[in-house]
Amino acid sequence: MKITDVEAIILQSPEKYLNPTSSEEAPGVAYCLLIKVCTDEGVTGWSDVETAPHVAASLMNAPDTGSDIALHDIMGKAAGRPVYKLLGGGYRKRVRAYASTLFRPDPDSMKRACAYYLEKGFTAVKFGWGVFGSDRKRDVALVKAAREELGDDVDLLVDAGWKHNRSAYDAIDLLKRLEPYHIFWLEDFLHPECYEGYAKVKEAGPGTRIAAGEQEATGWGFRTLIRQGKIDVAQPDISRCGGFTQLRKIIWEAEAAGIDVCPHAWLTDLLTAASLHANAALPRSLFLEYNVSSSPMLRDIIANPIQLDGDGMMNVPEEPGLGIVIDEEAVKRYRIN
Repeated sequence: MKITDVEAIILQSPEKYLNPTSSEEAPGVAYCLLIKVCTDEGVTGWSDVETAPHVAASLMNAPDTGSDIALHDIMGKAAGRPVYKLLGGGYRKRVRAYASTLFRPDPDSMKRACAYYLEKGFTAVKFGWGVFGSDRKRDVALVKAAREELGDDVDLLVDAGWKHNRSAYDAIDLLKRLEPYHIFWLEDFLHPECYEGYAKVKEAGPGTRIAAGEQEATGWGFRTLIRQGKIDVAQPDISRCGGFTQLRKIIWEAEAAGIDVCPHAWLTDLLTAASLHANAALPRSLFLEYNVSSSPMLRDIIANPIQLDGDGMMNVPEEPGLGIVIDEEAVKRYRIN
C-alpha cells in the first residue's frame, strides 16, 4: 500500500468563537484543520490537527508531508483492527467522559450550565478560560457555584488558562482559595514553558492535582515538563504532540515518573475517537475530554458521532482504524480552501 495524496482541508464554523454571555454553550473553535490521506488501495485515513489551520495547511501542502493520526487510521483499516490494538492496548472498553466547556460570566449562569450537563448524564465537568483569570474573587465565586450545583459526587475540573501572566505565587494563592471546592485538578495555569514555576507550585504542597501539557510536543518535551515541572497529570493533545507515535513515548515518560496521562481533546469526534483509543492503551485512565461546544461544524462532519452513555461513559470504537466515518458532503459545506 502506498500513499497517493495528502490533503489539508480548512473548515470554517458558521459561528464566531465567543465567550458565553449567560449559561448557553459556547460555539467552540472558528476553524478546523482536517487531514485526508489517500492510498492506492482505496483506504483513506483522517485526522484533526490542533494548530493554526491556515499556517499548517501551507506546510501540509508542501511536498513530502503526512499525518501520524491519519496514517494510524489507515493502518488500522488495512489490518482490520481498531487503533488501540495497534498501540498494544485493550485495558478497557469504556472511558469516563467529562464535559469540557468555557466558564460562564456569573454564578447563576454557571449553575444553569451545570444543571444542563448533569441532565445529559455527565459525571464530571471541566470549566476553562472564558472570563476566568481577570478577577480572583469572581473566579472563586464561579467555581463555588459550580460545586454547589454539581454536588459532591461529580468531579469538577478547572482549566485556569495560561494567558494571564500569573506568577507561581498567584497560582499558589488561587489553589488555596479553591481548596474548599475540591476540584480534581487545576490545569495550565502558568505559561507552558514555565517549568520552574510549576515546580514551585508543586513544592508548596497543594492538595490538588496539577495538570499541564496540551501545548507540549514530543516525548522529549514532556520529559522536561514532567521532570522539571513536577506535574501530576500530563495532558498530551494527540493532534499537537506528534500523534500516536509520540504519545507512546509520552506514556513511557509518565510511567517512569509515576504520574497520570489524560489526553487533551477539543476538536471534532476525530480527536475524541483518537483520545478514546489512547485511553484504551493507558494502564490507568482518568477521563476522556469531550468537547461540548455548540458549533454544528464539529458534529456534522461525523456520520457516526460518539455518544455518551447514561452513566457518563463513552465506548472505545471497535471498528477498524479510528472507527469514525467522515461525512464528506458535510466537509464540503464547511470547507473554505
